[in-house]
Amino acid sequence: MKLLFTILLFCTYSVSFGISSPFNQLEFNSDSTTSYSFIVTGHFYGNQSNQTGFPCNTLLANLDWINKSNTQAIFCLGDMFGNVATDIENYEQSLFSKLNKPLFNAVGNHDLKDDIYQNHFGKTFYYFENNNDLHIILDTELDNGNIKGEQLDMLKQVLEITKTKPINNVFIYAHRTLWAKHFDELNGLFEDNTQSVLGNNFKTDVLPILNQIKQNAKVFWFSGSIGGNAPASFFYFPKNEVTYIGTAIRGLKRDAVLVVEIVNGEVSFKTQSFTNQPLNKLQDYDVGFWKGNEVEDGFNYRLIPLYIKQILLVKYFWYGFFFCLAIILGIKFLKF
Repeated sequence: MKLLFTILLFCTYSVSFGISSPFNQLEFNSDSTTSYSFIVTGHFYGNQSNQTGFPCNTLLANLDWINKSNTQAIFCLGDMFGNVATDIENYEQSLFSKLNKPLFNAVGNHDLKDDIYQNHFGKTFYYFENNNDLHIILDTELDNGNIKGEQLDMLKQVLEITKTKPINNVFIYAHRTLWAKHFDELNGLFEDNTQSVLGNNFKTDVLPILNQIKQNAKVFWFSGSIGGNAPASFFYFPKNEVTYIGTAIRGLKRDAVLVVEIVNGEVSFKTQSFTNQPLNKLQDYDVGFWKGNEVEDGFNYRLIPLYIKQILLVKYFWYGFFFCLAIILGIKFLKF
């Protein structure tokens, strides 16, 4: 009965023998080979200076390399779009129709407005199997970075699968670095990215599940919101037999992507520059590297109008504004 229950749960969110990209309908196939590889990065739209409605320049400049590479898929770690309400047609024209590999995305805050993304591309969280590995797409914008409800149930289902069949690796794709606030070594490293306002339930609810999954399979968690002032396009943090990795492009000279290779169930990584810059191996971009290579961008006063516009368009600014206004009016009322 337990095995039957697990199979039914697995079918709820996943496709056992391959899954098609919601962006270009190409299939990421499970097959009998013992090796495959894929590309991982985040922030396809680059940075907030990119107001073109198209993907960032370094991504478009490297489409030929991506298509010619010996990889089977590409995973975006959120903020694929700068503005999902206006950019979809441009992305279909310049990116989706030109990629010859299936593309998947773990949504970020820029990808979501009303239900536009869901109406075009479907569910924002799911998982599937490929070559005895499980790939999990999370929506870290849902519930303000808390993984609960259906998403938490999904992780529990993955755990049950690792108990009932041979799984080599579990790859988790997310936008936010949900894990960053729960390890003392990482204090202050990701202040320039999307964080949950009141914290999240990673340590209380998610980490215990990961700790059980790692008893049966290796666990790798990729996040794409590593901040605009990051000293590199990579961050590497192995902790208690779970490997946490940050990677994103920003339309900058440092832009690079991660190639993940699996041979006979064993995972290795290659760093690939988008701008012909020399790169270290992924493992070199650790906590020590980040703390020793802080980047401070010079302030460009010409961008002040753009920054003001972007602030005014963020709903959380207005939540805070009206909350503070209510407090001020309440205090004034009490004085009278």
